[in-house]
Amino acid sequence: MSVIVPAILCGGVGSRLWPLSRTSKPKQFHPLTSDKSLLAETLLRGASAPGAKGAVLIAGESMRDLARAEASAAGMLGARIVLEPEGKNTAPAAALAALAALDVDPDAIVLMLPSDHHVGDLIAFAAAVATGAQLAADDRIVTFGIKPNEPHTGYGYITAGAPLGDGFAVAAFVEKPKPAAARALLEAGGNYWNSGIYMFRARFYLDELARLAPQMRETAENAWNRGRNDGDVHFLDAATWAQCPSDSIDYAVAEKTDRAAVVPVDMAWNDVGSWAALHEIAATGNETVAIGDVVSLDSTGCYVRAESRLVALVGVSDLVVIETPDAVLIMPRERAQDVKAVVETLKSAGRTELL
Repeated sequence: MSVIVPAILCGGVGSRLWPLSRTSKPKQFHPLTSDKSLLAETLLRGASAPGAKGAVLIAGESMRDLARAEASAAGMLGARIVLEPEGKNTAPAAALAALAALDVDPDAIVLMLPSDHHVGDLIAFAAAVATGAQLAADDRIVTFGIKPNEPHTGYGYITAGAPLGDGFAVAAFVEKPKPAAARALLEAGGNYWNSGIYMFRARFYLDELARLAPQMRETAENAWNRGRNDGDVHFLDAATWAQCPSDSIDYAVAEKTDRAAVVPVDMAWNDVGSWAALHEIAATGNETVAIGDVVSLDSTGCYVRAESRLVALVGVSDLVVIETPDAVLIMPRERAQDVKAVVETLKSAGRTELL
């Protein structure tokens, strides 16, 4: 069995989960779906994969202590932490993951996981990893395609082509569609949500990156080689890293390679992209979900989180109420995506202490 090295991408602020998620402590460092943080849950999920060995966390320099604390909470204090002086999107981050994985095993397969997703069915996840490992060992760039249950317009789609064992070659990547196009994709079948979860043989990914984005490959590897280790932390050379192009793995590699594959999976996945998504995860119907010191009377369909004081609801429906020591958010649940507009308003007003 191939050695699988889980690589967790810890970047991103999660502005749609303001006011809890801040630049100083983004959403992946908070316990949102259990008593463990999303990052700790992701680490444990990666460690449970068949053939898993070690772990790599790709994080911003300001996140070093938070990342180490969450690795410790997951019982993985020895996880390798790679610090980016600045974010360069997922294609260069995947190169760093590949370079770190080669230190674990010269033929390692990387299991690249966003740190802020929820997976409810770990058995289905493990089965998908096993299938993905077989395809990755055959030099495929593998992505997990989530079986859609609605015509969602917030995700990109992957169209499956020719069968490859329990997976498929990728026929096409589809940008986030308009509602009519999303309905057509769902009705046609063979189309899956792009989860952002990837598997690839570390050496093959670096070779494909050299072919498809040579400057990115060269500068990422040079930044790695010119960097330094300090215990479990690897610091990149900042001046070299600054020259690295920024792009997503989707655009830089997956959409251009002829070796892309998709593994369809139904694993109760959620990208935890909004407060409404957290209600969807926690609720079995349209009941109110309350976290913290909350009194709810004759209220339905609400998501309420009290961090520092009592929050009481009376006779309201379908609201999101998030209380923190210095900010309170109240909105209809259906407008959960609009939180980002609040964040932009605060930025424009120079209210950086709240961001």
